Amino acid sequence: MKRPGYRHVAVAVSITVLAALASAGCGSRVAATTGSSTPEKTNLTIAAVPTASSAGLYVAQRDGFFRQAGLNVRIVSVGSGADVTADLLNGSIDVLNGAYAGFIEAEVHGAGKFHILADGYAGAPSVDQIVVLPGSGLTTARQLAGRTIAVNALNSVAALLVSSTLQSQGVPLSQVHMVAMPFPAMPAALKAHHIDAAYLAEPYLSQAETQIGGEALIDVNSGATKNFPIDGYVATVSWCQRYPKTAAAVAQAIDRGQAIADINRPEVESVLHQYTTITTQTAGIMALGDFPTDVSAVHLQRVPDLMQSFGQLKHRFNITAMTNPVGS
Repeated sequence: MKRPGYRHVAVAVSITVLAALASAGCGSRVAATTGSSTPEKTNLTIAAVPTASSAGLYVAQRDGFFRQAGLNVRIVSVGSGADVTADLLNGSIDVLNGAYAGFIEAEVHGAGKFHILADGYAGAPSVDQIVVLPGSGLTTARQLAGRTIAVNALNSVAALLVSSTLQSQGVPLSQVHMVAMPFPAMPAALKAHHIDAAYLAEPYLSQAETQIGGEALIDVNSGATKNFPIDGYVATVSWCQRYPKTAAAVAQAIDRGQAIADINRPEVESVLHQYTTITTQTAGIMALGDFPTDVSAVHLQRVPDLMQSFGQLKHRFNITAMTNPVGS
């Protein structure tokens, strides 16, 4: 059984963190407004992929942080952030939890302008790994040269993590064939020898271990991709300008949920069981990433920089455009 990658911290620390967030008004990255702090819009739809990266959102919902901020939030599950970015742009949803790379690419191509309300998830040991079949004979990264590796999507965070990790191991990317495949399909493809290796993120990583005895060959949480930013909670700039108090309230409520998720594994397991299809067994053994409680432009800049280094962006993108406070 895999040792869950997590931190064990006293409950007193959780209380201290939450108190600091409340007193500092952390999470409000929308320009300060005058008058009442009552949100302009109270009924909201937040879309999220139902997996571990959304745990902070689920904690905020179940523990009443949105309600305490005067918000009535409906959470809808989506297959990926890219699937519903158009819904965010047309106002069908208010906030979207999605991969940073997708939002950056959409903004670069002029699809819209986005603002990061709250950070969502970052990598940690054993959360994202390149997996092979037991007895495959593959024991080192260099042996992946000439092999086929599955990722959930090309030109994605997954492809970036795999590319960076292989490059750091001296594997020429020109000698690796990456194919796109949904995470749930990868174990069967490995077993049938249709692919040689698969990039798997939790909870699919633990599920593959259970289903086919998948063995981790490389942990991508190292070097340039250690603690790599994965996804966050994003709204459009125009939405934030129209509803600045609502945006600030959403950000602060999510930050409070993140603070608990980052140090309280039992609560994360509980909300994942309640809001997702992750089983109690898998939730109990899967490794978890980090749940940041603030938006750091320095930390998030790593995403567009890595995208540029592997040709996903032609020019440098300054992510402060998406993190600076939005004026009312």
